[in-house]
Amino acid sequence: MNTPGRTFFPLVVAVLSLAGGFSFLQAQEQKPIRVLSFQGNNGYEHASMPDAKALIERLGQKNGWEIVSTEDASKLTELDLSTFDTVVFNNNCGNKGPVMKPAEQEALRQYIQNGGGFLGVHTAAALWKEGGSFQTWYEGLVGARQVRHPKVQRARLVVEDRTHPSTRHLPEEWFVTDEWHIFDSNPREKVNVLISLDESSYQGKANQKMGGDHPFVWYQEYDGGRSFFTSLGHTTEIYSNPDFEQLIEGAILWTSGSVGVPEAQPEKRLSTNLPVADGLFLDLDANVGVEVEDDRRVRAWHNQVAGNAADVFVKRDEGRKVAGSGRPALKLNVGGIGGNNTLVFEEQELLNHDEDAFDHMLTGSGYTWFSVMCAYRQHVGKKDVNSFFGNLKNSSNYEGFWGNLTDDNRVWMGSRCWPAAVKGRQPLWNEKNPQVICSTPLQENKYYLVMGRMGAGQEVVNLELFVNSSEPVDRKPVPVNPEANPSKMAIGQERDAINHPGKESFHGEIARFLIYDRPLSDAELDTMIGHLTAKYMIKTSE
Repeated sequence: MNTPGRTFFPLVVAVLSLAGGFSFLQAQEQKPIRVLSFQGNNGYEHASMPDAKALIERLGQKNGWEIVSTEDASKLTELDLSTFDTVVFNNNCGNKGPVMKPAEQEALRQYIQNGGGFLGVHTAAALWKEGGSFQTWYEGLVGARQVRHPKVQRARLVVEDRTHPSTRHLPEEWFVTDEWHIFDSNPREKVNVLISLDESSYQGKANQKMGGDHPFVWYQEYDGGRSFFTSLGHTTEIYSNPDFEQLIEGAILWTSGSVGVPEAQPEKRLSTNLPVADGLFLDLDANVGVEVEDDRRVRAWHNQVAGNAADVFVKRDEGRKVAGSGRPALKLNVGGIGGNNTLVFEEQELLNHDEDAFDHMLTGSGYTWFSVMCAYRQHVGKKDVNSFFGNLKNSSNYEGFWGNLTDDNRVWMGSRCWPAAVKGRQPLWNEKNPQVICSTPLQENKYYLVMGRMGAGQEVVNLELFVNSSEPVDRKPVPVNPEANPSKMAIGQERDAINHPGKESFHGEIARFLIYDRPLSDAELDTMIGHLTAKYMIKTSE
């Protein structure tokens, strides 16, 4: 609520500090950054608002910036906003009525259109009552509209981009206690996401989560200006958190135009923090990077490893009688695996369209794959072929690698490495096409960590299959073909099949699917098993 008579003062500090991980002498020797910290409110008043105000003023003192703090919205017109480098909407809220009058709204809009900077903190995304075209414009400036949240609790944040001045100090994962808002829409396609929220790491109802992809901190160029938003900022404690302080500091430096970001932007996704990173080629995680539509039907599953050809696995209607019937479903907060999400496959598949992305794994590099999964009862199609992934080619090359279940849920894997000229003239399984199989069926609806490994080299190497431990359940040799050329990789299907989509797919769930383009050592395998079984609460002793 606007408060006439509220103390209004500038804080000007002449000393420039080099502490805190930033040193930007060139920009600040000319003139100090000038920041308007605005806390005009018309709704819920956070107990942390004084702490939010104090943080901006503390950063001003530290860096030699000029800080003007106010709760009076009339100052948006009384002051010349063009003299400010950044305007901060600092943990203010407008869920009961408008915070600004039309003239004040227009002053902010013109300021941005003339190249101004904007930083929105926490409920700056909850100004719901401004009305008219300005409401739409303002929500575009922020990037989204906050709608609801579960109770305050600790959760895991994934730092996707560590090149921005606001995030370069952060680790790949950051644990914080805060209020985890969801938004009216996913802003990912419109903004540059810096930090996202791991929805498996907090407790909430289905309508308090965003279907697995939950951006939480982002920046963008908007309508001529620069905008940065963080949904963090509910608690009193976070305003004394050094990492949060540096995030806000970097945001002001960027929105003010004092520093930029690298011209060559990185991929927006970085691999989550796994204990073995060398050779990681594919990381499909049901908690992040999942795009949904039509009641949580999955249209795309994004690889969390940046910079390779296997960027995304997408839905496909080709060959299906009913459009959209090939999309798996996203299942949220699965209790049996620690509240993580899964994708449910019931004769559905997602496909990566780069046909050559995985070829090198068959021609000499070898591979190691991991699947956190459970099996349902299989619907028998082609006998004992119920595939949860594969990239086989049947037309001119009898090549590829795959993971499967028999009709009674015995897991098996294979790597077909030689041309199809002999395909119809000898048994399906032979020395060039071995079946590596576990003799014990997987229990229905129980979660397992299933793994496969192919040795490196261009002669004869071993194929090994593992279930819940680093002791192989089966091992067979296979000759390597340096000219192997398999098909496109599919998840939930044995290959890029258009004549019988879904007919050789498995029924079950996948929570995580990883591929390394090298054989991990036994020690590395043990490390990854320890990490994944702990995260997904998989019992290895049974």
